[in-house]
Amino acid sequence: MFSSAHSGLLEKLFHYIDLHQDEFVQTLKEWVAIESDSVQPVPRLRQKLFQMMALAADKLRNLGAGVESIDLGSQQMPDGQSLPIPPILLAELGSDPEKPTVCFYGHLDVQPAQKDDGWLTDPYTLTEVDGKLYGRGATDNKGPVLAWINAVSTFRALQQDLPVNIKLILEGMEEAGSIALEELVMREKDHFFSSVDYIVISDNLWLSQRKPALTYGTRGNCYFTVEVKCRDQDFHSGTFGGILNEPMADLVALLGSNAFCTKENSVLFSLVSGSSLENFIVIVKLYA
Repeated sequence: MFSSAHSGLLEKLFHYIDLHQDEFVQTLKEWVAIESDSVQPVPRLRQKLFQMMALAADKLRNLGAGVESIDLGSQQMPDGQSLPIPPILLAELGSDPEKPTVCFYGHLDVQPAQKDDGWLTDPYTLTEVDGKLYGRGATDNKGPVLAWINAVSTFRALQQDLPVNIKLILEGMEEAGSIALEELVMREKDHFFSSVDYIVISDNLWLSQRKPALTYGTRGNCYFTVEVKCRDQDFHSGTFGGILNEPMADLVALLGSNAFCTKENSVLFSLVSGSSLENFIVIVKLYA
């Protein structure tokens, strides 16, 4: 139960939020409008990701947060092109040693979305339908990130002291495997994260309009790319079909074979007898 003092503060906070709801929704609308798609390796979309991260950094600085934008270099794509990786934001609000420090994780990139995917409205135009807001990223994950920022701004507007020190780590490549995040976390474990007492992952669901889900465990993903190359010229199927080994048949055999883990955390795929490829090793990155 809350004390009467806490109850009074909560009433003030909720009242302020209700009065400024339109402003909060407008900001979400502006964020949703940015097509920060990290999945499609397109230079135009990478520019949108940088725009999104810069907008969030400005929003946090306007609240008085110290914000560091970490340059992560570039990403080499299988087709040979090099694309810049959007920065990861490390933000801090408060450093009172008498208060606990809570770190909030969130991401500002989204999955691809087009209206012909089944959307009833433009996915990048936040639209209210029956009291609910629809738009790519409204839930996953721009909305929840803004919820934390709006909570801080409400405390600031009412000149109320925050009960905890706040840190945020915001990335722009979650939907594409959180490229470079693990390395950054390990590098900062004795610096940015050294004072963190609790971590809240805001990339989550609500079970109802008033009950959030509390996540206590997550599953990892395993990603790998397989490319089978054969001869450097085409052969006529009517003449050579059934005589030469076909890359597609090798690939099917590869994917249908048994997998064995090696000491190097690789996966060894043994092909069926008679294939032109005796074995094929695919390096697999495991995300825990």
